Amino acid sequence: MVQFGERKLRLDIGVPVTLGEPVHSDSDGWLRYGAELMTWTRLRSEGNFKFPVETIDYWFGLYASFKLMPIGIESRLRVAHISSHLVDGLADTGGTLSRKPFVYSREFAELLFGYTAGWFRPYAGATAIWATQPDNPNPFVPQVGLDIQIPLSARWAFRGGYDVKLIGIDGTYAASNAAQAGVFYAMMDGRGILINLYGYSGRSMHGMFYTSGDQYLAAGFQLIL
Repeated sequence: MVQFGERKLRLDIGVPVTLGEPVHSDSDGWLRYGAELMTWTRLRSEGNFKFPVETIDYWFGLYASFKLMPIGIESRLRVAHISSHLVDGLADTGGTLSRKPFVYSREFAELLFGYTAGWFRPYAGATAIWATQPDNPNPFVPQVGLDIQIPLSARWAFRGGYDVKLIGIDGTYAASNAAQAGVFYAMMDGRGILINLYGYSGRSMHGMFYTSGDQYLAAGFQLIL
């Protein structure tokens, strides 16, 4: 994603791997579990197609998700670890952009509940952090959001969403808002490409800048594999 008005980009990579699906039926719903691996990266544009990497966050963990029938409530539990690192674009070399890294690490559990009603899926839940360095983040992060998917044709669909988290540091909470809207082109087996606009406002999602605020509007694309 290319941020408007700034020389910044975001490059995110993620993959869920289903390890088991003991339940999957129209009458009972579904239950599956697996592993997830993700990174989100901030880059800086230097021209001539050069993009020094400033910071990268590594996320990996296990998940279990299920849907109960006939009421249709969906749920997902994640247990994961995240760490954050400075990279070559912000190395401590004494330059004006350089900064010193520190240890950023968290272990946490995230539990969300949602319900699909036609084109819309509202959800709510929270994250509980039980191990963290530095130790000043608040251990409880409530979260609500809404996903939207509207079919436009056999292959095209509108996709959007809004998510807000209340993130606390030293007892002071602030909202982090993320919104996304775009069009999805389906290819085969659920794969496709999403071209979208994205907006973010709130505490930085990058651990090396977790005490700082971040606000931007961006455009980009996602490959859904």
